[in-house]
Amino acid sequence: MSVAPSVLSPDEGERFLAGPFTIVSRVLGDQTGGAFELYDLTLGAATIDYHVHLTMDETLCVIEGEIEFNLAGEKFLRPAGSVAFVPRGVHHGFTNKGPRQARVLVTFNPARSQNDYFRELARLFAAPSLDTAALAALQKRFDQRLIKPGE
Repeated sequence: MSVAPSVLSPDEGERFLAGPFTIVSRVLGDQTGGAFELYDLTLGAATIDYHVHLTMDETLCVIEGEIEFNLAGEKFLRPAGSVAFVPRGVHHGFTNKGPRQARVLVTFNPARSQNDYFRELARLFAAPSLDTAALAALQKRFDQRLIKPGE
C-alpha cells in the first residue's frame, strides 16, 4: 500500500452527524498504511460514554473548550491545549459540561476504520428512534465496549 501526503482545508473531510456530535475525518487509515487515523470531534454539552478499546490506543487533544476526561475511574478537567493518551485496555470517556462547544482531535492507532463506525453511527442516530441493540452490535464490531464506571 502506498502512503501519500495530503493537505486538507478546515471544511474538507467526510462529516458525520451523530446526535450531539459532529465528527470530521481528517486522516484515514488507508492514507497511513494502517498506522493511525485522525478525526475532529465537535460536541456541545455531551458525554462520550465510558468505554474500552482492546486493539487500539486513543489520543485526544482538546483544541477548543474544556473537557473532563474520565480515565480508569479518575477524572481530569482540562482546557484547550491539553492531551490525553489512552492505551488500549484502559477504560475511559469524556464530557463537555458546556455551555460552550468543545473540539477534540482524536487519533486511533493502529487504524481500525473508525470512519466506517462513524458513518454507521450517524445512520443510527438519524433514525426516528435509536436502535440500542444495533448500536451495541456496532460498538462491539469496532472495538468499543461500553462499561459502567467502576467496572
